[in-house]
Amino acid sequence: MRSEPHITAEGMLARLGVKPGALGKVALVPGPRERAARLRAALDNPRKTLAFQDYEMHTGTLGGRRVTVGNGGRYSADTAITTELLCAAGVGTLVRVGSCGSLRETVHIGDVVIATGAVRGDGASPRYVDEDFDTVSDSLVTDALTRAAESLGVPVHHGRVFTTDALFRETPELLADLEQQGVTAIDMVTAAFLTVTQVKGARAGAVLAVSDECVTGKLGFHGPSARAAEQRAMDIALKAVEWL
Repeated sequence: MRSEPHITAEGMLARLGVKPGALGKVALVPGPRERAARLRAALDNPRKTLAFQDYEMHTGTLGGRRVTVGNGGRYSADTAITTELLCAAGVGTLVRVGSCGSLRETVHIGDVVIATGAVRGDGASPRYVDEDFDTVSDSLVTDALTRAAESLGVPVHHGRVFTTDALFRETPELLADLEQQGVTAIDMVTAAFLTVTQVKGARAGAVLAVSDECVTGKLGFHGPSARAAEQRAMDIALKAVEWL
């Protein structure tokens, strides 16, 4: 009987031919490929340095620093996989550039949220930690994102994010409970992302564009306000590299 998993992130990297040091020490990790392409355009001389199924990581330079950018998953399960791969490849600091729904009346479509931590409602993170584990963002990464937002003149909200795997199970009862807990936003990635990085000893944070309002029922998604917020979130992440 094997005592180890049948495949590890390190083993997968070896199979994929990813050499030590191939990736940057900092990674910006959005979900959609198109968002990754827009972030990648800010890099000098980006090259594909990791490819796994539908996920690609490109590494170039930004302000003289080697930075990796790639689509890291839209949901908790694939995010856990790509995050493990990045950590195993030696990436020490990871920034999620994502989207979320607002759980507060004061947080609107088009706003930006910097996650301070996560409430775990996903199915991936329980495979890594116990129920009472405190999933939090790294303070250095959060401070860098906040500083970047301030330097760009972008107002942001700070707060915890609830991660779910069941988009159509966001019932009024669930939302009311999360609102009472003081949770700021809801998404399908952040808890798995932050949990895996904590377990693997990497620093991580998340900057999220607000695409809908769960309290009021307003949907923005690909509307102009949400798209503008997505760009602001990307600008913040790119600027934050200066302090990471």
